Amino acid sequence: MGKTIMITGAGSGFGKQAALALAKRGHRVIAATYDQPQADALTREAAAAGVTMKIITLDITSAADRRQVAGSGIDVLINNAAVGESGALAEVPLERIRRTLETNVIGTIAMIQVAVPELIARGGGTIVIVTSLAGRMAIPFLAPYGMTKYALEVAGADLAVELAPFNIRVSMIEPGAFATGFNEAQIATKYSWMTPESIYRDKTAFIEKHERVVMGLQSTKIHQVVAAMVTAAEAARPKLRYAVPWWQGLYIRILRGLGR
Repeated sequence: MGKTIMITGAGSGFGKQAALALAKRGHRVIAATYDQPQADALTREAAAAGVTMKIITLDITSAADRRQVAGSGIDVLINNAAVGESGALAEVPLERIRRTLETNVIGTIAMIQVAVPELIARGGGTIVIVTSLAGRMAIPFLAPYGMTKYALEVAGADLAVELAPFNIRVSMIEPGAFATGFNEAQIATKYSWMTPESIYRDKTAFIEKHERVVMGLQSTKIHQVVAAMVTAAEAARPKLRYAVPWWQGLYIRILRGLGR
C-alpha cells in the first residue's frame, strides 16, 4: 500500500526527480514547489510521465505556506528545499548568510515542527532531511551553504533520538557533488556582490582552484540520490544516513578520523 509523501523543493533537481519516481511507485505524492512557474512545469512533466500527484506551491520560510502540512495526512515528509550561497566567509554580506540559514535550517525545522503532530496522529511515520556531504567536511568558499547542512546533520541525529518514542523515524540523505545545476548557480552567487574592493580581488585564481575541485567531482548519476530518497521514504526502519556516492562518504569519514 502506497504512502502519502510530501516533498519540498520538488520544482527542480533531486526533489523533482524523487517526486516523479515516488509517484511512479504508487505513492500519493504532494509535490511542493517554490513558485507557480515551477508548479506548472512539474504538472506538464507529470502528465508526460503518466503519473498523478498533488502539486502545491510552498515557501518553507512562510508560516502561512507551512500550514498546508496540517491535515495533509502525510506518512512521510521529505525536506529537500534549500538555497545555495558561496563566497569567502570573511566578507559574505550578512543578509545573505541570514537568508541561507533562514531557509535551509529554520525553514526545514519549521516544516518538521508542523509535520510532527500529523505523524503522531497517524501513529508514526518518517522524516527525511536532504543534507549534504558538504555538511560533513569543510569546502572553502562554500561555507555559507555548508554550515547550514552541518547544522541539519546535528538536527537530524538529535531528532532521530527525540522522536523515537513516537514511532517517527528520521533519515538523512547526504549527496556529494551532482550535476543538477545547483552547484553552478551557487558558485555564481558571490559574483553578484563581490566588488573591486573585495579582499579577494587579486585571489580569483585561488578561489577558482577550490571551485574546480567541487566541479570536478560532479556526477551525472542523479538517479543514485533519487534511489536513496525512495529507499528512506519506503523503509520501515531507514538508516540514519545515506551518503551518495558511498565512497565519498567513506572518504570523509577517513579524513575526519585523521583529524581533518
